[in-house]
Amino acid sequence: MVEIPSPLWGIYQEVYFSPLNATHHYLNGAIISLWNPNGTPMNMRQNNFLAKKHISLISRQNKSIKYLYGGNADMSYRELSFSIDTSLAKAQKIALRCRQNAFYYVKQGQITLYNSTQLEQYCQLNAHFLSRLCRPTLPRSNAAICP
Repeated sequence: MVEIPSPLWGIYQEVYFSPLNATHHYLNGAIISLWNPNGTPMNMRQNNFLAKKHISLISRQNKSIKYLYGGNADMSYRELSFSIDTSLAKAQKIALRCRQNAFYYVKQGQITLYNSTQLEQYCQLNAHFLSRLCRPTLPRSNAAICP
């Protein structure tokens, strides 16, 4: 079990979301990135391959999956993510399977950030999910993607 270092943990706490569906789909459950496993930036081809692989595995749970981007406020850094209404324990297993350092768990709109390997490291964000939404026109470039 590894604690996420303070600088990175702080960045994770400054998350914003750009949903691809109606916002009520995201008020309960886990939000987990499909890109950049273990915080390692990858190119678009690699990220798309991993996303398809993980979506295929997650789809077997017979739960509705909704997509969104998680990133900084202006979405100049954004990662394709998904939302799934599931328990915290299952959310952790999925995040570990997707090789993500952390994931968000939303309950009645309240966002809590969890370390994927150590649920004891968590932070309840001082913001409702709806206050962390941004629907800007997505920038052409994305700092989350390696060339």
